[in-house]
Amino acid sequence: MTTNANTKTHDSYWSHKHPIRKRFDPLNGTHRSDVAIIGGGITGLTTAIKLMEAGHSVAVYESHVIGSGSTGGSTGHLDAHPEMGAEALIKSIGAEDARAYVGWRQDAIDTIRRQVSDLCDFKNVDAFYYSETDDDETQLRRSADSAAQIGLEVAWPDRMPIAHAMSGFYIKHMARIDILAYLHHLANLVIQAGGRIYEHSFAMPPEDYSSGSMSAGNGTAEFNHLVIAVHCNFTEATRIDLQLVPCQSYAMVARIEETIPDLLMWDNADPYFYTRRTNSKDPHSILVGGCDHRTGTGEPLQAMRELETYLSKRYTVAEVTAQWSAELFEPIDRLPIIGRVPGEENAYLVTGLSGVGLTEGTGAAMLIADLIDGKDPALAKRFSPGRFSLSEVPRMAVQQRHVMSNYAERVLPADEIDESELEIGEGSVGMIHGEHVAVCRDQSGDINRCSPICKHAGGVVRWNAAAGTWDCPVHGGRYAANGDRLYGPPIESLDQPSEQAAKQ
Repeated sequence: MTTNANTKTHDSYWSHKHPIRKRFDPLNGTHRSDVAIIGGGITGLTTAIKLMEAGHSVAVYESHVIGSGSTGGSTGHLDAHPEMGAEALIKSIGAEDARAYVGWRQDAIDTIRRQVSDLCDFKNVDAFYYSETDDDETQLRRSADSAAQIGLEVAWPDRMPIAHAMSGFYIKHMARIDILAYLHHLANLVIQAGGRIYEHSFAMPPEDYSSGSMSAGNGTAEFNHLVIAVHCNFTEATRIDLQLVPCQSYAMVARIEETIPDLLMWDNADPYFYTRRTNSKDPHSILVGGCDHRTGTGEPLQAMRELETYLSKRYTVAEVTAQWSAELFEPIDRLPIIGRVPGEENAYLVTGLSGVGLTEGTGAAMLIADLIDGKDPALAKRFSPGRFSLSEVPRMAVQQRHVMSNYAERVLPADEIDESELEIGEGSVGMIHGEHVAVCRDQSGDINRCSPICKHAGGVVRWNAAAGTWDCPVHGGRYAANGDRLYGPPIESLDQPSEQAAKQ
């Protein structure tokens, strides 16, 4: 197996196909709209379109550029199968709401299908859920029955579509897409409908949402309603942070000698692996993903090696052409968090989309638009950000044990760093001249130093060599190699070290 020397681990496959570039000016001065949306990913742009269809004026504020965030790093899968599995979903919320959830995801796929252009490489394909052992057929048949019970069309194959599958079943009418092409198409639809998009316009939610005003870019955004669609909890509602687990996921694109069927395929491993063709034109180009783990608990480069091993054991690999790491947020009850910010009448939040944000973000747009128009959409109470209660305390305590161990790193002894020993792409947290410092050598060979203390809740960041970023295990904040904020709950970049530490 060979790896393309030009591959940048922090870029997705889509960004190699479609260079991400600035298209829209930042906000200068004051702009007023009925609805202000923070975040220019699939959720924010689809919400803008739905609201403008209902007659609202809308402005979208993106902190970087369209396609540079979480949506641009996704793998382009469009499926309606619940991440926790059909059986677990029924047990969690009952068969009726489980059917409503699946129908909501199916409606999202249909919405995307109706909105795509010819350039988006959208294709309806089936999914295939399988096991690589002979022992799991009974369990998979039970899973297929549960999937059918909640409204998915399933079928058991006469023969397995891939050599390493021993048993499995099809789920009909799913899809795949070129996600960056679709994002750019959505942005064009927003502009054509009369909406405004401001790039490089970091927007800070106000302390008082009822004021109808917030800082954005180099100016002020005024609004009647505010939608926060930035992938993570970007509000002061701490109890929402306690419900979200930040996780890392990994993906790789490769050219193989074989061809695989045009399906969305994933196995029943834990964590699972998934595979599909990357596009309609090249049957030898495939995308493989998996090796998920909680942010800060795993080794990113080891996860990438495991993904490469998985790939090479099943296919004859000619070349790896792209690889990247993305972050997802998993609610402890495995359901997305969509709806009004607790205690607020005119602010709405979308987060906790569990790595399936293309469908759940599109569905969230429809739900938020209905809420703003005074409707009572199905599943609104199930997804409400205010749904968590004291009954969740035991699960919260289990999840927060890792958080407390991270805080302990701030007071425990740390090793002295010799930054001259760092290779390109390596980073570490330790002591320099008696000061706690995060230091890395970036892809250009330059040394970067910054404080390791996250600006959101004071966690200690970890170096993610697969992405070239500093990631906070506490609430999922992510920073560039030099400490600049990329996304997540923090609103500021990492502090710079003292002059003495910076001069080593």
